[in-house]
Amino acid sequence: MENASAPPFADGETMTVPFAPLDVPLNGTNLIEASAGTGKTWNIAALFARLVVLEQADVSQILVVTFTKAATAELKTRLRARLDEALNVLRRCADADNPDDALIHECGGDDFLYRLLQRGLQQEGLARLMLRLQAAVSGFDNASVYTIHGFCQRVLQDYAFFCQVPFDIELDEQGDRAENLNAAQDFWRGRIADDDVWAQLSYRRRYTPQQALDELESYIARPYLHTPVSAQAQDFAAAQARLAELWQNTVAQLPEIEAAFWRIHPSLNSNVFRINSFTDKFAMLHQLSTQHAPDAATLRQLLQHKDGHLLFDEGFVREKVKKNALAPEPSDLDQIQILAELGNAAAEAATAETAAWADMQRQLLTYLRESRRVHKQSHPRRVFDDLLLDVAAALAPDAPHAHTLARALSAQWRFALIDEFQDTDPLQYAIFRTAFAATGTPLFLVGDPKQAIYGFRGADIFAYLQAAGDAAERHYTLDTNRRNHQALNQGIDALFARVQPFVLPQIAYPPVRASREVSRLHGADDNPALAIRWLNEGSDNAAVLEARAADWSAAETAALLGGSHTLDTDNGTRPLLANDIAILVRRRKDGELVRRALKKHGIQSVLLSQNNIFAEAEAEACAALLDFFIQPQQSDTLNFVLAGCLFQYSAADLQALNDNEHQRSAWTDSAQRSLAHWQQAGIYAALQHFCREHGVETRLLAQRNERSLTNLHQVMELLAAEDELSHSPVSLQQWLHRQIESAKQGSGTQAHTLRLESDNDLVKIVTIHASKGLQYPVVICPFIWKAAAAPRSEWHIVHRGSEAVLLHDSQFDEADRKQQQREHLSEDLRLLYVALTRAEERLYLYAGAYRDGKNSAPAYLLDMPDKTATNDNACREHWQQFAQTHGLTWYGHQAPSAVRADWSALARPVYRAAEYAPRRFGFIRHTSFTGLLRQSERLAAARAELPPSDSPADLPDPAPLAPTADAEGIHAFPHGSNAGICLHALLEHRLFAPADPAADALILERYGIDPEQWCDTVGELLQRTRHTPLLPDRTTLADFSPQQRLTETEFVLHTDFRLADIRRLLAHSGLSPHIIQAAAALQFQDLHGYLNGAIDLMCRTADGRVLIIDYKSNRLGDHAAAYTPAALDEAVADHHYYLQALIYSIAAARYLHSRHALPEQIGVRYLFLRGLDGYSSHSVWSWDIHTADLSPWLIV
Repeated sequence: MENASAPPFADGETMTVPFAPLDVPLNGTNLIEASAGTGKTWNIAALFARLVVLEQADVSQILVVTFTKAATAELKTRLRARLDEALNVLRRCADADNPDDALIHECGGDDFLYRLLQRGLQQEGLARLMLRLQAAVSGFDNASVYTIHGFCQRVLQDYAFFCQVPFDIELDEQGDRAENLNAAQDFWRGRIADDDVWAQLSYRRRYTPQQALDELESYIARPYLHTPVSAQAQDFAAAQARLAELWQNTVAQLPEIEAAFWRIHPSLNSNVFRINSFTDKFAMLHQLSTQHAPDAATLRQLLQHKDGHLLFDEGFVREKVKKNALAPEPSDLDQIQILAELGNAAAEAATAETAAWADMQRQLLTYLRESRRVHKQSHPRRVFDDLLLDVAAALAPDAPHAHTLARALSAQWRFALIDEFQDTDPLQYAIFRTAFAATGTPLFLVGDPKQAIYGFRGADIFAYLQAAGDAAERHYTLDTNRRNHQALNQGIDALFARVQPFVLPQIAYPPVRASREVSRLHGADDNPALAIRWLNEGSDNAAVLEARAADWSAAETAALLGGSHTLDTDNGTRPLLANDIAILVRRRKDGELVRRALKKHGIQSVLLSQNNIFAEAEAEACAALLDFFIQPQQSDTLNFVLAGCLFQYSAADLQALNDNEHQRSAWTDSAQRSLAHWQQAGIYAALQHFCREHGVETRLLAQRNERSLTNLHQVMELLAAEDELSHSPVSLQQWLHRQIESAKQGSGTQAHTLRLESDNDLVKIVTIHASKGLQYPVVICPFIWKAAAAPRSEWHIVHRGSEAVLLHDSQFDEADRKQQQREHLSEDLRLLYVALTRAEERLYLYAGAYRDGKNSAPAYLLDMPDKTATNDNACREHWQQFAQTHGLTWYGHQAPSAVRADWSALARPVYRAAEYAPRRFGFIRHTSFTGLLRQSERLAAARAELPPSDSPADLPDPAPLAPTADAEGIHAFPHGSNAGICLHALLEHRLFAPADPAADALILERYGIDPEQWCDTVGELLQRTRHTPLLPDRTTLADFSPQQRLTETEFVLHTDFRLADIRRLLAHSGLSPHIIQAAAALQFQDLHGYLNGAIDLMCRTADGRVLIIDYKSNRLGDHAAAYTPAALDEAVADHHYYLQALIYSIAAARYLHSRHALPEQIGVRYLFLRGLDGYSSHSVWSWDIHTADLSPWLIV
């Protein structure tokens, strides 16, 4: 890997000295760089104690700021404990005969405390010092220890007038998503919805206000980001106009152009100019010719070669003429050059369109910021970001009271100590610099740039580096590592020994010595400090290496727990325990791999991360459920639900379900009921009902999977909150998918998962981000060999000099791209540093080579050439040489010993369910055609004294008639529920679309049906279906325009549905006696509630006749002759399709009646697909229902 060049701003050599809390000068701005394990909190507490004891500062006059509530609580405890310790020493000295001698003894070897109190006693008497310390401890509740947001809230409350904010501000920790969404929608209505061009662009890009907000929301509270306008955005209108002009000219000459091309084609290279491909291209051009101006990106893709050349450009065409072929006629080349010019115009228009769209998003961001500012002026409600923005605005140079406010803050706090300063941003640093540094208040900035890993939350390492430059003359370091031992410390140092180990030259790697020489971990193995295992052996496939890394880390853990390893502690020597081991991962996905591998070894574990809840498997499961509720007929959505973490179906389970039409129908019915719940009572009620119906919660508890249950309910609660803002199930579905995608990219909401108490006794699988600040005796890093994936957002922050710039993908130039890569690699290296420095006694690293290995952090640190990082042998030799040079343990491709750990789970309390009096509610039934049939079969079974089925999925499914060897064409097409759903999908999406075998093949592939074997067959089926006569005047489906059709019409209708009424209608329906007898055998309870379903197709003729079309894939024989009227009547009777037809007719009649368009008759046409011939009504079952007979069901 090449050495990265210096960043575009200047950097000078900074001199650092060890930090001594008792001797550091108390003035100016001081930067304290605290490497991992060097006692940062101890030194802050020591400095705090000095300020109280020697500077006689009240605890309320010392501002201490850190960045999380947990860190604040811990820091406050440590600060108070330090003062308590000093006070107790003085108390014991006061009781001694010789206080001076007693001070040495009572300090117990704590040199800092001894020297601190010794100096304190030189300044004042023992009694007075004790009195002040007692007052400090007693009044410690008044100590000014805050999170950054807590500090800002205090400033706004104490100085509301100077900050020009309402006096009664209220903090809302839920965020202001609703206000931002309203503002985005206002912008949409004002700038996009009423503009034909922008509305069309928004529609083509499938872009909504919600999506725009998801993309830009994290940047609203960062006013320091520069967002330049793209120059190409100004060319949009002209480029569009030119494209439209050229398009109209092309359309007028398209037949001549196509003819000219085909005259040239025999002379051209057939690998580039494939006949099928260019036939499709011209077909598409003809199809687009009806549009005034087609999508520029579509045209560009159509007319450009994959290498960027224009396909019809004269120069490109001449270059592709075959050897010894006839040269194209100049007149023909002139003709096709028109397409080249069109392609060039399309490329320019597409580029200008992208730039204009990016500029529209930039304008939206500006609008969101301004809308937020105006709203906050008159409203007291604040979210966390508002607190920072308000204080920063009040201290800005142009703010009317900035100087007065800064002096007031410096007077209130005599000293300021800022912890975890590497996680700052330009806004926060500006606040501290203006309020304290500029006013002469002693300011201590404590942090470690090597551990700046929270860029995805808004932290900006360049703000820290700016502060480091401002404090260049007062730059201190902590030089003793109190976490690990010398051998481990040296091994980590060796990895970071290269020049510019963190790419950015301002981030150094200062030398740090270990406080102890030997490890406290002992075992029967060779007791390595840092051990390296090589993963590659016959494969450099990343997925294979990932699986091997997970398996080996589990075996490593089993060997450690199953062996005789012991650990020296302050309380004596004890065996190594499960919670002494941490396996660090970058991604949640890797953690799941490790967890499954540990389970194989009998080791229980917990996966801890700082990912938001939408990165959990339960969020994916809920997304699959929402998909299933909205599209219950799609087999793949049900498969996703059942294969996920809530049901955990195996492949065999799914196959069995796919072969059982009744089971799938039962699940579909359940989804439809859940959708009805959703629409009536909200998404939480719908999910809760579904989970209870299918025993999800009971199953998870039985598996001791409390974590999954907790996550599930948290996702449900978040969905319920968003459901109040969304306007439809589809919008909520889209919102959830966007949150999951954002979580995968490391952005989005910060709703974190909760830990269970039992987590503390398990092996820890920890994401590196969550591990910061933690430490473990043994750390295993199985995935450090992998390069992190680049962020997939359209917008990115990159630094030009010292300025943070927000750029759209289309605005990046080569320098920006290189700088982004440098910043990305630098953060990867900082993540690696955090991971390695969590270890106290032993560290395991797994190394490997794969295609993208050249972009990994280890490849940079070991200065590997690109070819070495991707080559198995070369990379292994590089790692082995490094290990041998620095005395590290090299295991090579030696798998850890596979030992099954002796795991003894802690005793768990036994609970019983609480008893409660059942609440009485009126029961409203929700059912469907499938539900009524299921009830009828159960009642029949009960009357026959047979055990009823316990589950909808257990209903018997009559075996479909298998084809014989004589069956051909559609009669030999696969049978079963999967094949039926496949045919329905083809009819839904392809029946009225232009013939496209490729699109047909995609649908066949989705359902696991061989497209090469069946593509022609289904194409013929579609053709026959379109042209089958449905009425005496030979009207076919092909005769209906899109305006005369309704596809997949879902309905939910409230009605009284009684068997007596159904039988009465059927008695004079004219249907066959076989159907009347089948109806007489129906048995279900009268329904007073809701019926739901979905009609395949509704059509209306020009004279007002209405047809209900339903597709049936039943196999009645091997030839079309088997599909006689009698056979159709028998199938309708056996499957009770007449009942389904009646329900569909009632739903259609109710719909038409509400629109004053009810006809005298509704025609039901059930198309038994396998028997259709395309020229007669053969294989069509018909029932014309007089709407007057449906009147009892038309009253809502």
